[in-house]
Amino acid sequence: MNRFATFSVIAALSTLSFGGITYATDAKMNWPSHIDQSVRAFKGDNVRIVDVDTLKEENQTRMWIDEASAEQRAALLAAVEANKPLATKLKAQNVEMNNIAGAEEAADGGLTIYVR
Repeated sequence: MNRFATFSVIAALSTLSFGGITYATDAKMNWPSHIDQSVRAFKGDNVRIVDVDTLKEENQTRMWIDEASAEQRAALLAAVEANKPLATKLKAQNVEMNNIAGAEEAADGGLTIYVR
């Protein structure tokens, strides 16, 4: 193999490696902004409960949930507990508050709560 081909292969592999690092970093930064305000203000019955373990390892949502900070999780839990009707609905579905790992607001106005 000539030097040019070897260099091209090395450059391509390096790009793939750094691309994966960037993707993982982006996932960490993708915690839904203002999700705690959305959860606190949520009204309605369109609540979906999803176990994080059902999401694939490379799923963007699972990545940001796995990378969430303790502060982000605490803010989310406080928002759920502050929304009494939502907390009541979740408890009625046997959701333990400490198992809430994330949340997303759906395009239809519904709410997805991710649990562990």
